[in-house]
Amino acid sequence: MIGLNQYLGYFAFLYVLYIMKKNSWLFLALLSLLLVTESVAQTYEWEFKKETNGVHVYTRDIADSNLKALKIILEIDVSVNSVMSLLMNTESYSEWVYKCSYAGPIKTNSSLNTIDYYQIDFPWPFSDRDLYTNTVTTIHPETGVITSSSTGLADYGPQRSGYVRVPEHFNQWIITPVSPTKTHIKYFLQSTPGGAIPNWLVNLAADQGPIKSMQKFLKLVKRSPYSDSGEWLSDHVEMSSPEKQE
Repeated sequence: MIGLNQYLGYFAFLYVLYIMKKNSWLFLALLSLLLVTESVAQTYEWEFKKETNGVHVYTRDIADSNLKALKIILEIDVSVNSVMSLLMNTESYSEWVYKCSYAGPIKTNSSLNTIDYYQIDFPWPFSDRDLYTNTVTTIHPETGVITSSSTGLADYGPQRSGYVRVPEHFNQWIITPVSPTKTHIKYFLQSTPGGAIPNWLVNLAADQGPIKSMQKFLKLVKRSPYSDSGEWLSDHVEMSSPEKQE
């Protein structure tokens, strides 16, 4: 037999349907609430993976994907001017970015808004990857904190023989001056290589690549001409306003 509570629940459900039919805005509001709730539920926490020579590596799951997002945190004994002089020199990336065989500028909208092209070496039997990115850099006028964000442009530029275009890519640097000779760095990466590559291989590269990249970055940034960089920050702080980047 059906109990009293089941009857009450059934009639309550019918009443809600009646109210929503009369008030479509209420239905949309409830639907929006459900979508927001689901989105929040799919926000994953960062998990600490390892630390090597001051380079702290974190990963987190990505909703509806077997791949991992990446975060790196470190503090280095070099000036923010040296860091930015190296970071903004796209052609240097093949010297320190893991498996990057080529990097170069394509279009300069301003010194803080560029489109660049990269080629990434993948192990046999997989095809190499390439990608275009739009990098926009801003500088907080009071704190001097620099945020440099690169978004992949999957449909930009010609398709090159022998390369698979990276369909989704986003990385971000948050660079904070600690003192005239010390800089705090946060780096985020979320990228989908595309093509038929096993997820374990992609995640393995994401686990090894950042440490190797940062090790090379730390060596290179302490050498000339980057170690001799002067006032990159003061030269660019006025240019980072939206008016200057148009």
